[in-house]
Amino acid sequence: MKTIYFVRHGRTLFNQLRKMSGISDTPLTDIGEQKAADLGELFKSQGISFDAVYTSDLGRTRRTSRLILDHSLNADLVPTETKNLREVSFGEFEGDQNDMVWKAVGKISGNSALNGDSPDELKINLLETLKKMDTTGLAESYDDVKERIRAFLSVLAHSEEETFLVVSHGLYISCLIYMLSDEKIHVSSIENTSVTKLFFENGVFKIAYIGRTENL
Repeated sequence: MKTIYFVRHGRTLFNQLRKMSGISDTPLTDIGEQKAADLGELFKSQGISFDAVYTSDLGRTRRTSRLILDHSLNADLVPTETKNLREVSFGEFEGDQNDMVWKAVGKISGNSALNGDSPDELKINLLETLKKMDTTGLAESYDDVKERIRAFLSVLAHSEEETFLVVSHGLYISCLIYMLSDEKIHVSSIENTSVTKLFFENGVFKIAYIGRTENL
């Protein structure tokens, strides 16, 4: 059996300013850096060790993974970077205010209550609308993200390692949960530096828990 710890990156400047991050990057805040280091210490205190580490190739996840590892039992591990762990791309809406973008998506889709604080499940189901609104061709639908998720999970499934740390992004992890649960688990949001644990056994990925910050 394989064990995978999916972690959302630490809090960033765009998170603080309530802007659409997507594949754009801003640095971790002081709190974001501290929480990432604290998570490494938590893994260490609970005796959790990793055989391999994967991270999205964006700066906020790279920094988060390094801080976690530096304070863990595995300070010598070098993360493998992959675009398949990147956050959902929002195309021309990158850097815009969350509320403004999702309210615009809601207006076009007929969901007038949609806003930046709406549950991730609603946003996932309206990514196709956002993609159609985008004029750059860079925005992703849920189906686009699922292709990347499947490609990454295939890497884990075929790896000889058994315990993984994977550092990714909030809406990406929500898409992962939604996909693995056959769209039955309704995720509101994934907290910064929270942990979502998966098992892989007999060819199947299963969700152990979602968004924990203790008792890993």
